[in-house]
Amino acid sequence: MRGPPGVPRVRARARRTFRHLGRSVRARAPQAQEARSLTVGEVVTQRSLPSTSATPSRRTTTPPVTVTAVVVARSRDDAGQVLSSLLAQDRLPDRLLLVDGALDGLGDTSDLLAPVADAGIEVLTSTLGPRRGIRRILPAMVDRLPRDGSGRDLVWVLTSRTRPHPEALRLLVAASGRGVGMVGPKLVDERDPSRIVRLGLQVTRTGRIVPTPVAGTTDQGQHDGDVDAVAAPLDGLLIDRDTYEALDGHDPALGDLGGDLDLGWRSQRAGRRVVLAPRAAVAVRPTAAELRPTPDHRRQARRAALARAHFAAAPFVALWIALSSLVGGLALVVLKRPGMGADELASLPAVLDVRTLRSRLRGRAPREVARGDLDALFVTPREARRRLVDEARGSTGPGAAVEARSLEVERGGGWLTHPLLWLLVATCALSAWSARHVTAQLRHRVDSGLVGGELLGGRATAGQLWDSWWMTWHGPGWGGAAEQSPAVVVLAALSGLVGWVPGLGSGHSPAGMVLTLLVVTALPLAALTAYGAAGTFTDRRWLRAAAALAWVTTAPAAAAVGEGRIGAIALLVLLPRVGAGVVRATRRTAAPSATVRTALWAALLASLVPLAGVVVVAAGLGLLLVGDARRRWAGVALVAVPLLLAGPWLLTLQAAPRRLLAGWGMTATQDPTAVDRLALGQLAGGATTTWWTAALLALGAIALLVPGRRPASWAAAVCALAGLAWTLGAPHLVIGHRAQGEPGAGAALTPWVGAGQLLLVAGALVAVLVAADTLPRAWRGAGHRRWLVLPALVLPVVAIGSGVVVGQHSYGDQLATWREPRPLVAVAAAEGPTASRTLVVETTDSGVSYRLVGSEPGPLVRDLTESSPPVPGEEQVAAAVAQVLGAGEGGRTPSEVFAEHGVSHVVIVSPTDAQRRLVDASPGLARLGSSAGTITWAVRSDVTGGAVPSRARLEAGDTSTTVATGAHADTDGDVDAVGGDTLVVAESLDWSDRAVVRADGRRLEAATHSAIPTYELPDDTEDVSIDVGAGHPVWKAGQALALVLALYLALPTERRVDPEEDE
Repeated sequence: MRGPPGVPRVRARARRTFRHLGRSVRARAPQAQEARSLTVGEVVTQRSLPSTSATPSRRTTTPPVTVTAVVVARSRDDAGQVLSSLLAQDRLPDRLLLVDGALDGLGDTSDLLAPVADAGIEVLTSTLGPRRGIRRILPAMVDRLPRDGSGRDLVWVLTSRTRPHPEALRLLVAASGRGVGMVGPKLVDERDPSRIVRLGLQVTRTGRIVPTPVAGTTDQGQHDGDVDAVAAPLDGLLIDRDTYEALDGHDPALGDLGGDLDLGWRSQRAGRRVVLAPRAAVAVRPTAAELRPTPDHRRQARRAALARAHFAAAPFVALWIALSSLVGGLALVVLKRPGMGADELASLPAVLDVRTLRSRLRGRAPREVARGDLDALFVTPREARRRLVDEARGSTGPGAAVEARSLEVERGGGWLTHPLLWLLVATCALSAWSARHVTAQLRHRVDSGLVGGELLGGRATAGQLWDSWWMTWHGPGWGGAAEQSPAVVVLAALSGLVGWVPGLGSGHSPAGMVLTLLVVTALPLAALTAYGAAGTFTDRRWLRAAAALAWVTTAPAAAAVGEGRIGAIALLVLLPRVGAGVVRATRRTAAPSATVRTALWAALLASLVPLAGVVVVAAGLGLLLVGDARRRWAGVALVAVPLLLAGPWLLTLQAAPRRLLAGWGMTATQDPTAVDRLALGQLAGGATTTWWTAALLALGAIALLVPGRRPASWAAAVCALAGLAWTLGAPHLVIGHRAQGEPGAGAALTPWVGAGQLLLVAGALVAVLVAADTLPRAWRGAGHRRWLVLPALVLPVVAIGSGVVVGQHSYGDQLATWREPRPLVAVAAAEGPTASRTLVVETTDSGVSYRLVGSEPGPLVRDLTESSPPVPGEEQVAAAVAQVLGAGEGGRTPSEVFAEHGVSHVVIVSPTDAQRRLVDASPGLARLGSSAGTITWAVRSDVTGGAVPSRARLEAGDTSTTVATGAHADTDGDVDAVGGDTLVVAESLDWSDRAVVRADGRRLEAATHSAIPTYELPDDTEDVSIDVGAGHPVWKAGQALALVLALYLALPTERRVDPEEDE
């Protein structure tokens, strides 16, 4: 016969088994010892009036019930309150057992028990040592209670903190029908009875505690339908005496919660249900363990699950508990939930607790219900995972509800009506049409990158860029020791990702491809970030889309992309995100992770445009000085993250403060454009967009005049004024001169004025967004709706008009596909074990220039360079170049000088007939061929014994042996040096101050009589090593740790800020 759904099926013989249960299992193991320790005087019967209850009629089908209330009192006050609640019951118990558990005893309890005796309740007393738990002594006490043989005996356990409501006992008894072993009440908060503390015990099969309902849930009757549970807490629990004695009571080795869970679990297996009476309320003072399960309770629940698992499945359950606790704990720690992670990890010791085995062997209670029939009583794994995720996310609060509603509004109507889709379509089309000259160039060679404008082009892989940043000596040609920007590491990481793309991994310059992708996709990326940043100031979607379109169609935006100014492109893409993030950091509801993410984006922007980092750090210092506690933490993030991630590059900025005003592609020659045109957002060569940008600036000025309290408008005005000052002052601020060998060598360099114009445009757009969102209520009437229509119409018209003009005139033709000037044989020699160099000679209007090209990557984007005096080796090569082209004389042949300095090939770009003849006639130079307007000669000299010149070589008499090296002669370990007398390294003497050269482990010092580092090797030298080493390795390791920590803190996993808690 089957019961109702959800109720465990009980076998037919369960009732017969319990009918014949004797008293032989009433007191076992520790409980029996406790029972023997009780003296006769510990249970005393008080005088009481005879019961007025009538003898049950023979016609009654339900056997009479005798209820014994066991009250465990820890103090007289608690005892008095519990007894008062007991006497207020509309169904009084038949018997009372008062257990004295006070530290110093309750003393004379006659005054406490007199009202009980007057109510006709039989009174018994006992004592419980202060260090004894009620679960340990309860079996012995129940065993010694008088037994009424005419009906069922029920035991109602009330601890000192329980305050049962008047109808509690009546409802509990009513729920204790046939086949019920225990009835659990609803525990509510004594201070607020509308708050549920606990309703039964809910766990998974593996013992994960999942309280349902959660402590503190408002009681609205939503849980009154809950009937069955796997177990219930002892507080207020009504227990069938026969069931309790048959189960041998609690297992004290499992603790409080574990013992309660184990008792209910065994009762269910024995065919005696554990039911709940949600309408029977018992008030308690909530403990911390009830509000949040403690690690000890979690371990107890796990041990109870292991004790009740099938013997064959127990090892697998233990393995699952260990793995899930370990993985879950570590994941929660990563998600910035260290407390929850510690709780998960606290379950691990339960797997190895030997007491669990003893609990399995204790108490041979009947097992009338199959384990599978109890599945409905346990929390499912899916529900447990959902609860864990919800707890990790934390409470959402009113602010999150507003955000959720805003998100629904954002998504309302579907994607086809969403402005972000059309914004991306428009900007992608604009970018593709405006970059038609660039894409036409890329069709010839997409894997080489671009050159022209501020892009210098070059061959650079991820590994080469990483070595360039990590090594203490780096750079092309003779190299240098100045620390490089962290942007080199970012470029190396992106180049590594490109290298994994099929078809692009073998490209000539992965770094060049990354920069090309950035140029081509700059406008869509900038529009996307601008749209998101505009949400900080308004929630009007189409207005945000219009502002984003206006942002990417201005004259400085087009100039930044058309001239390949990587720093300006980064400013175009990241300035809206960083600016909006700084504004949000000033608000009390700003999430800490959002501020850290803003600081990370600011650090990336500062690595390309250093002045942007200075501004963000200044904003962070302002929050530190004038903000409250929450804003100060935001200020710490804005100050610390950019500075920590800058690393040793700060030393370079300190040595040359002018670099703060420059950046990757952020310098220009003095702009001849008139001041008034610069103020209107006009750059040289872009006059057609003047009036559209001017209209945008005029709209921003009008928006600043709209009345209303708008702190963001003041920030927009300050931003616009700062941009205007930069725009007007930058052309007059000379920070350097164009390097020799470049077009326009010696020309004065100034900061790029377009950066100030972008800041000016940003201030105007923010003013428009803020004004449209905070117009006075009186202006929103029918007579003033034109104020709302004005920005909604003018802004899109300005944006579309400017975009059309930019598309018609394109980005210009400054950018072209970069071509490798060296032949493949020269590239192979540079990147092979010889690590040789190629001398590239060009004739320009200012004269003949040359550069040494090896495996070390040079700057791919023009930046402010610091002039340094030439080294001796550089002077020798310059003299040899002049000699080979017939512009000078020397005592040595040019090929000898070239070979001595590791030059294996000479490439002349667009040589004249006279130059070709001179080079062909130079001894030791053999023409290899010509390609794309260049001619290549191979260098062969007696200096290297006719072999290919190398970066390092061993000399012994007239013989020369190549030493396999990498960039800047680093050997990456020991190399064979048998038979060599002298080690010659084709580097500068400054290089020898930082590189460490060892012979058989002994450090060598460079000779001072040569223009290149030369080392005398000791006799019988077997191995040599050249270690260029890392520059500031400890600092860079700390920089990497700071990045990992910042990325961890930037994870959006913290609980949302409740605005009510902020007040």
